[in-house]
Amino acid sequence: MADAIVVEEVSRYFSGKPALLDVSLRIPRGCIFCIAGPNGSGKTTLLNIIAGVLSPSRGRVEIGRGLKLGYAYQHPKLSDELTAGENLSFFSQLSGAGDAEWRQHAVTALKLDEILDENAEGLSSGTRKRLEIAVGILHNPDIILMDEPTAGLDTESTKEILGLMKLFKKEGKTVVVATHQLEDFCGACERLAVLSKGRVVLERNISGISGKKLMQVYELALRKG
Repeated sequence: MADAIVVEEVSRYFSGKPALLDVSLRIPRGCIFCIAGPNGSGKTTLLNIIAGVLSPSRGRVEIGRGLKLGYAYQHPKLSDELTAGENLSFFSQLSGAGDAEWRQHAVTALKLDEILDENAEGLSSGTRKRLEIAVGILHNPDIILMDEPTAGLDTESTKEILGLMKLFKKEGKTVVVATHQLEDFCGACERLAVLSKGRVVLERNISGISGKKLMQVYELALRKG
């Protein structure tokens, strides 16, 4: 199929309360797709369902034939007492990732070569985020899910994350990012879905739209939703 991910009428309830309601999306292969919305709008729940971490209460998700998923969680469980390199080795064994060439490529692309011997606990927030992304892509996935990758980062670290997303796209990968900070991703994403109270209130192509115009579109969608 031409799409990397198809989400069809997905709903999810927790203790009888809806977190997602009839969400349908088609995410093309090889694009950077942004799922934006306020905190509590259902973004992480949707990513968890796409990743297979969580089952939908209703509806279905289809992943393109033969495509592998990687998931960079918002709050992954790095081992602070281990070095960055030891964390990579541990999670590589855990995921069964055997492609040493790809692992080295990921380490280089994420600019981790010089901090492999440093304890994870002492890393800056930006460097730690890059390590967390590396952990999520050790198995060379075709689709990379990223939950709030710029949360808590400074401007320079945010630019580095955006550069990584563009690099992954250049390599033919599909990147799906969930964020409550859409302004960070203006100019990087090609398609946008806006979630509000568990529903998709907007889904459209945003290539070529200026940052100011995009934020106006986003805020209008939230008001209408």
